[in-house]
Amino acid sequence: MIYGYARVSTKEQNLDRQLTALEPICDVVKVEKVSGKDLNRPELQKLFEFIQSGDTLICKSIDRLARNTKDLLEVVDSLIGKGVIVKFLDNSMSFDNTPASRLILTMMGAVAEFERGIIAARRDEGIAIAKDAGKYKGKQANQALHSKVVKYLEAGTYSPDEIAKLCECGRATVFRIKKEWKAVA
Repeated sequence: MIYGYARVSTKEQNLDRQLTALEPICDVVKVEKVSGKDLNRPELQKLFEFIQSGDTLICKSIDRLARNTKDLLEVVDSLIGKGVIVKFLDNSMSFDNTPASRLILTMMGAVAEFERGIIAARRDEGIAIAKDAGKYKGKQANQALHSKVVKYLEAGTYSPDEIAKLCECGRATVFRIKKEWKAVA
């Protein structure tokens, strides 16, 4: 069986590029819209449960499976240990249980991690320059979400957890809006 795994970090990001590449060649594609900062991802964990020897896992790129070299090696080692072949489309590479595969995977993971670090440093530098110039305003508030949360807060009958579920946002967002709302009230 050929499985695909597609992941983006937030609900707002688009999976189309990955799905366009994976769907024609995979029997099943697992999709997640969660951060790759740790390996406790629901769809990835489900995949580990039923993928078996002889199966293949395909990802569009290395960074969709793991963000750092340590996690990448852990995931791939676990899969290869089960007899699964792991492939990444962007570099046309397949990995199995050979020393050469492990060496190449480690190097590619390290390069991907390095690239992420460079991008983050450039982004932070650009933000600092924009702040100094008075041009950076940060992420703009979602007024519709803010109004919806305030409506539930004003009702006074919902817990922060309930409001977060009703508004499809995090608890931290509810608490931040509640703090702002109390300051104004």
